[in-house]
Amino acid sequence: MNLAIFDIDGTLTETNYVDDICFLQALTDAHSITDVSTDWAGYQHTTDSAIFSAIFQERFHRPPEAAEWQKFKDRFVCLLEEYLVKDPSLFAEIAGASSMLRQLNLEPGWRVAIASGGWRISAALKLKVADIDIDNFPGSFADDGFSREEILQSAVSKAEKGYRQSHFERIVSVGDGLWDVRTARTLQFPFLGIGCGDDEKILRRAGATHVIENFTDYSHVICCLLEAEVPKP
Repeated sequence: MNLAIFDIDGTLTETNYVDDICFLQALTDAHSITDVSTDWAGYQHTTDSAIFSAIFQERFHRPPEAAEWQKFKDRFVCLLEEYLVKDPSLFAEIAGASSMLRQLNLEPGWRVAIASGGWRISAALKLKVADIDIDNFPGSFADDGFSREEILQSAVSKAEKGYRQSHFERIVSVGDGLWDVRTARTLQFPFLGIGCGDDEKILRRAGATHVIENFTDYSHVICCLLEAEVPKP
C-alpha cells in the first residue's frame, strides 16, 4: 500500500494569498507586531506555530503565553471569515483537487493523508469553503507538531493506524513550497510539486523531479505519484 500526503495552502486550495494577509494582520491586531519578514522559507520551521513563536520571541524576547497564542489564533480565524464574506473566490480549490482525493483513496494501492503547516481550525475553514471533504482522511496540522517534519511523521503514524497498515511501501509528499521540498528530502520521501510558471521553476531548482499545475488530469497525477523521486540536493 502507498500513501500520498497532501499539504493544503497552495496545494489543495488557492489560499496562500489570503492566508498571508490574515496572518500579518492578526499579528498587528492581536499583538501590535508589524514589519515582519514574509520570506516564510527563511524561518527555521515553516508552520503557523513556529513562525508566530519566532516572531513573538524576536519582538518581546520571550515565548508567547497560552493566552497570547489563543488571542492570535482567534483573530487569524476571524479575519479569514471576514475575507470569506468579502470574496469567496480567495478560497477556491486547486483545479481537480476534490475529485482527485476521492478517486485516489479508492485506488487499491493508494491511501490519502493530510499534513498542513496551518492550524486545524483554519485549515478546516478553507477546505469547507473550497468544498473539499477530508473527514475520512487522517490529518496532522500545526497543532500536532512544531516543524513540518513532525507534522508529516504524525500524519504517517495516523495513516498507519487509520488504514491498519504496519507500514507503507511508498510515501509521497505533495506540496507547493520550498519548505515542502526540504521536508521531503529530510524524511527521504518522494515529492510531487504543485505549481506553474516561476513557481514550478523554483520547485525544480530546489530538487523536485515532478511538478504539476493542478489535478485535472487524474491519470497524469497517478503517474507522477509513482514516478516522483526524493528531492535531490
